[in-house]
Amino acid sequence: MSALKAVVLRPGRPAFGEIRRTQTWLRLFRAAGGEATDLGFLDRKLLGPTISDARRLLRREMVPEAAVWRGGVVAERLRALEPDVVVLQTSRAYRPEVVDGPWVTILDLVDRLSLSYRQRARLAPSRAKGELLRRLAEAHEGFEAGARDRCSQVVAAGWGDSAHLGATWVPNLVDPSQRPAGSTAKPYDAVFFGSLGYAPNVEALRWLAQSDTGDLDLRILIAGHAPTDEVRHLCRSRGWELVEDYPSNDWLVEQATISLAPLRSTAGIQNKVLEAAALGLPQVVAPAALAGMREGFPAVVADTPDEFLASARRLVDDTQHRRRLADDAWAYAHSNYTVDGWLPTLWELVSPSDAVAPAWVSQPKLAG
Repeated sequence: MSALKAVVLRPGRPAFGEIRRTQTWLRLFRAAGGEATDLGFLDRKLLGPTISDARRLLRREMVPEAAVWRGGVVAERLRALEPDVVVLQTSRAYRPEVVDGPWVTILDLVDRLSLSYRQRARLAPSRAKGELLRRLAEAHEGFEAGARDRCSQVVAAGWGDSAHLGATWVPNLVDPSQRPAGSTAKPYDAVFFGSLGYAPNVEALRWLAQSDTGDLDLRILIAGHAPTDEVRHLCRSRGWELVEDYPSNDWLVEQATISLAPLRSTAGIQNKVLEAAALGLPQVVAPAALAGMREGFPAVVADTPDEFLASARRLVDDTQHRRRLADDAWAYAHSNYTVDGWLPTLWELVSPSDAVAPAWVSQPKLAG
């Protein structure tokens, strides 16, 4: 088989999660010795619904967000690129026109957007927005239920979501880079990082602030972009340090001893949990934060605000436990979430059943 030529078709949104997922696919195809192109379709020439879209939406053949772009125009652009494989990143990138081509199509649902929309509806600031999100959740639920009938190769990033959807598990992957050393003395005990305007992250901080124990003398850093007024207020009232637009994840290792993931509403894989593990940061997490991770992920789990902060305090104070957990988390991430280990799964997704595996399929296939 000649070198693979792949295109990742994505909604074009600049959100970190979208970028992180695209990077995973590009790295996989390039590690296989192939060419990989990132094609975003938020382009004026590609936008605009068609007459047939109303019928398709009623039959749940696509999700409402996919009606804003022209599948036929995108399909023409794909044919000009002549790919062997097209990855449709999220259900928003699926239209029947782009599946009907001379290429292998992989529908990457990424996560259960139906669940994500339901969670966001509950957290919505207004009744009108909540109702809109609930309607989107219903539409996505119907689409997800029939996803495998529309595309022979369906994958998801979250461990739990892949099982629920009957999809192949392909998680986000980490760089096999050298573990950051980090300094011994750090200005903060713990860090929570992520988009601080994203409703589930705001909810996580609100939940953590409900602790009646105070912060147990924990020096807590909240790092991320676009904090809401509520996040700013929570940081001021609890004495948490707020840093916007921090320079890099490696910078976090220099700042804090442990990482916190007090998440309540989650769908798919939690990048902040995976990134912290890849950095060698020991973690305290709420149970929902591990729903997208493979079984056995090394972390301290706590399910009430008081228990969460108490666990964080104990972990900061217990040097031996902290170092062991950091070592286990780093080793786990680099044993299960790096590119080489997932090349056999990529081969299974893109090759005919009777094809002979090329040399790049040389790693043992991971369970899952």
